[in-house]
Parts: sequence; C-alpha cells; structure tokens
Amino acid sequence: MQEHKKRAKISIEKLKLRLNEIQISKEYIYLFELANQYYNDSIHYFEKEDYFTSFGCSDYAYGILDSVDYIINGKFPKP
Repeated sequence: MQEHKKRAKISIEKLKLRLNEIQISKEYIYLFELANQYYNDSIHYFEKEDYFTSFGCSDYAYGILDSVDYIINGKFPKP
C-alpha cells in the first residue's frame, strides 16, 4: 500500500508542475480545464486513500495534456 501511495503522490506532484508550466491556446482551453479537473480528482481520491483511482485520474490528465501538445507541436513532450 505504501508503494501505491508513493507512486500516486509523485504523479500528482509532477502533474502540478506540468499544469503550471504548460501554455495552451484559447481554442484548447477546455481540454486544459478538463486536465485540471482530473488533477483535482486525483487529489480528492488521494486524500480518501484511494491511491489506485488517484493515479488513474492523474494518468487521464497526462493523456489529455500529451494529446494537446501533440496537436499543437506535432510531437509528444519529453517524459
């Protein structure tokens, strides 16, 4: 259980950094907001000690952000 907690926490921390540094054009603001909602869901489930769902929510957010980055820049961001 501790490993799941640690992994979920690291994912949340990295996602927060990514959300703060990303620049999204107005036409993709909805997708950014959606990713931010998944970030908030990730925190919510982490606080409820549901680390599996927390990690899943952050993965959804990463997928959205990666897709937008691909659409805008034509490539995926570095891991």
